[in-house]
Formats: sequence, structure tokens, C-alpha cells
Amino acid sequence: MFDLTIISPKRVVLEETVERVFVDGPETEYEFMSYHTHVVGTLREGKVIINNKRGLLIKKGIVKFYENKCVILVEEPEDVHAVPSGKPK
Repeated sequence: MFDLTIISPKRVVLEETVERVFVDGPETEYEFMSYHTHVVGTLREGKVIINNKRGLLIKKGIVKFYENKCVILVEEPEDVHAVPSGKPK
């Protein structure tokens, strides 16, 4: 488990402890799990999938995973929605 915080310019969108997060990087998809190596990178338009159960659509953003904490800065995202089972994309 790790701490996930998703922030937009207007508000804190989500702040909770999660098991995994999928994000769309500039050229590939990334999956973050507990104690992932340190990462700072950009995100392209796509989905942020949380625990394979729900997610949100973003236009672009920045992600930082450091010391078992993940912070994602995004433009104002779409509402959190359920994610169908299967591959998170």
C-alpha cells in the first residue's frame, strides 16, 4: 500500500491509500505499486486507474513517486468512474 494524492489547480481530487495505480506516460503505460522506484515524469491524455476499480480521465499531468508516496498533478479531470474488468485501458 502507498499514499496517493491527485491534485488539480482548483482542488485536491483524491487523497487515499491504494494498492496500485496505472497512468499513461508519454510513450507507454506505467503501473505503480508499493515501494516503486523513484520516478518523476509527464503524463499524456488518458486514464489514471486506481486499484483496477475506478479511475479518472485527464488531459495531461505530472507524476512523482517518492518514498512510497505518489503525487499526480493534473488539469481539472473528469469525474471518477468505474473501470470495467480486464486490462485497465
